[in-house]
Amino acid sequence: MEELKSLGRYQIRGILGKGAMGLVYDAHDPKLDRRVAIKTILTRTLDEATAKQYSMRFKREVRAVARLNHPHIVQVYDFGNEADLAYIVMEYIQGRELKDYFDAKERFDLKTILRLMGELLGALDAAHEAGIIHRDVKPANVMLDAARHAKLTDFGVARFTEPDGDQVEATRAGTILGTPSYMSPEQIQGQPLDRRTDIFSAGVLFYQLLTGQKPFEGTQWALAKKIIQDDPVWPSAMVEIPADIDRVVARALAKQAEQRYPSARGFAEALQRIEKGQPPEDPNEVRSAGSEAETEFWNGVKDSDDPEEIALYIEQFPAGAFVAQARKRVAELRAKKR
Repeated sequence: MEELKSLGRYQIRGILGKGAMGLVYDAHDPKLDRRVAIKTILTRTLDEATAKQYSMRFKREVRAVARLNHPHIVQVYDFGNEADLAYIVMEYIQGRELKDYFDAKERFDLKTILRLMGELLGALDAAHEAGIIHRDVKPANVMLDAARHAKLTDFGVARFTEPDGDQVEATRAGTILGTPSYMSPEQIQGQPLDRRTDIFSAGVLFYQLLTGQKPFEGTQWALAKKIIQDDPVWPSAMVEIPADIDRVVARALAKQAEQRYPSARGFAEALQRIEKGQPPEDPNEVRSAGSEAETEFWNGVKDSDDPEEIALYIEQFPAGAFVAQARKRVAELRAKKR
């Protein structure tokens, strides 16, 4: 393949890396005299109708992202088509992907983790309020700049790879991207998505920051089953962190979207409360969210000698006020039965 020298007005200076659908170039914008990153998508493998559909959707979504102005979202400057390439021109970030840190087994202290999550969730909240769902939140799409601040990237590109109208194909396209470990239960099943799918994916990333491991792993079918049905090993059983953090993780990773944080801001506020040494639940939300039913349920099972009965409470109220006590009791009872 002939070496690419330019795309539109942009002068190609090198290759930064390989994206899911094409190369990412280091480039120079002579008009504004600035360094940029250009992500390319190879369109020649698509038939004409599909390519046209992708192109329309691509332009609409890139325009939407270009309107976002947030310190923790990588800015989009421009987009275009040339020959069999569609491309996006983005802010160049001097830094590394979070994935690189994970691959190198580099760890962060809890204070840094909470700060990074606050930045990421702030970016997601801004996007959600603008009507944009990311749908591909993963370590490769989070850059850490030279000052180690988070920058969320690849908005719109995940949607670009998922054509409208065929949800089975949409799921398959997501799987081809190689990131099913970060998909929500509804996403991996090809069901309709809203902002809470990003909450789940952010929860997976949070878990990985805390433990160095993904909460759900396995071959394709085993992984899908775990995401849809199984709880992970909770972080406090793996690393020394406050047990309250388990409640935040459990709520972010709730199987049913309605049991998760309703917004990225709510997720971030729970982390802020933990940082201040407070319980993660919003007192106003707890009072208005049927806490009487939860307390009644807990009182009915807390003295049981059957760990499965107590586990039902955790299943019913994954972010409940008594989850830490319930998990401890379940662990004690199961240890006795061995």
